[in-house]
Amino acid sequence: MERIIKGDELMLFNDEKSIAYATSHTLTLNGNTIDISSKDHGFWGASEIGNITWEITSENLFTEKYYDILFDAMINKTKLTVAFGFASDWNVNGLSGNNASYDLNKTTSYYSGKAFVTSLTANANTGENATFSITLTGCGSLVKKGSSSGGEEEEEEPTMDN
Repeated sequence: MERIIKGDELMLFNDEKSIAYATSHTLTLNGNTIDISSKDHGFWGASEIGNITWEITSENLFTEKYYDILFDAMINKTKLTVAFGFASDWNVNGLSGNNASYDLNKTTSYYSGKAFVTSLTANANTGENATFSITLTGCGSLVKKGSSSGGEEEEEEPTMDN
């Protein structure tokens, strides 16, 4: 039986640091469809997958340092190298992911790509911790990488076996 992964086990990294004090991450892949309907399809429409896009959103406790890093990346239109993978596979120093770093040769599996900061929202409610939300929109492919020996894995035919 497959092990169910806890949300705390997955983290989002930029270069060699986690994106600070994250409370949640969402990785979304979208297959954009192309209409291929014809008279031969009759009443029903038909489509196929054209390109695939991806984005990662993150909710974080606000720190001036990390907000400023992401603010500068957005304003300067800088592509970031991001990775989404198991925190236990990364070299986490201390109790908080704030100081986490990773070694790609030691990870078992992660997803990596280049992305732009396309949304950055600061939230400051009275009596609560300030937070920020970020959306990273992929620029190019999101690649599954890593294995016990490092490097890219060979692609296998996907299955839905339990």
